[in-house]
Amino acid sequence: MKGFIKKIIVFLSLAILVVIGIVVGSHYVVKSQSRFKIDKDITKLVVGHSHSSCSVNDSIIKNTINLSASGESYFYNYQKLKLVGNANPHINTLFIEFANNHVDSVMDDWTWGFEKMSFYLPFYSPFIESEDLNLLIENNSTDAFASYSIATRKHLYRILSRDYYLIDEIGSYTGSKFSKIDELIAENNFNPTISKNQVVSETNLSYLRKMIDYCRGNNIKVFLIRSPQHPLYADLSNETVYQNVLKTQFSDVELLDFDGMNFPNSHYLDLHHLNYKGANQFSTLFNNLLENGILSSTNKQALIDEKIKAFNGKTN
Repeated sequence: MKGFIKKIIVFLSLAILVVIGIVVGSHYVVKSQSRFKIDKDITKLVVGHSHSSCSVNDSIIKNTINLSASGESYFYNYQKLKLVGNANPHINTLFIEFANNHVDSVMDDWTWGFEKMSFYLPFYSPFIESEDLNLLIENNSTDAFASYSIATRKHLYRILSRDYYLIDEIGSYTGSKFSKIDELIAENNFNPTISKNQVVSETNLSYLRKMIDYCRGNNIKVFLIRSPQHPLYADLSNETVYQNVLKTQFSDVELLDFDGMNFPNSHYLDLHHLNYKGANQFSTLFNNLLENGILSSTNKQALIDEKIKAFNGKTN
């Protein structure tokens, strides 16, 4: 009986070692082989969640790549920024989408909730520092380990397919041809995504600060940007909280605010996002401002507001 128990212990020990070896080995291979290089003509980078992913058409805005991703909190934006920034020293400007829901505690679930963690960790887990990994484990250890299991399986698929170029997978402009606005309004569907008590996410904002600090440590100019949102967008209810966060925590960073742009309903995907029609018009206006040197101007928002006023006049 003792001999049998010994064999079981040895077998289990070996099995555990094999699993650890697979996890560590696959992470090492993906980390050492993954590539994040982009064209040297690209000097401007856009990161954020679905708002900027739907609104910033980087085929219109010159020398720019949009690597925003739907549902991605600043925690994952930060991992992305380091990988892309370190691999591409020619990037000299970063635009970070700063929408109303970015300040809200809903972003905590976007960071360590299973849905987001299991999706984004397969891209970033080989590169995450221990401090960041500990944050996930401390807040949701069960799903963190489950997500690492998913990440390991995806790493093995990546190794077998020898697909190590991740730029095409970690974000992009995603233009939509649809518009659901009239349907949503008819159904009185104005459900907000932010918390009812509008609690601020200190974690998400701390990673926004990390991105800003990374840029300043690497000679990258950094700006916050707010894409146009539909006037009936329910998350605008926290505008007072949003402006207070901006004033008290990020007064050292300029916000390029385009939320005042007005479009017909046909130019929105839904109450949160532009579709390709709105994105093309917004991106054209933004590109014109960039080409006319707005980033070196001392009155950026005044110039933006002037352009928006003229645009809204033509639209109306």
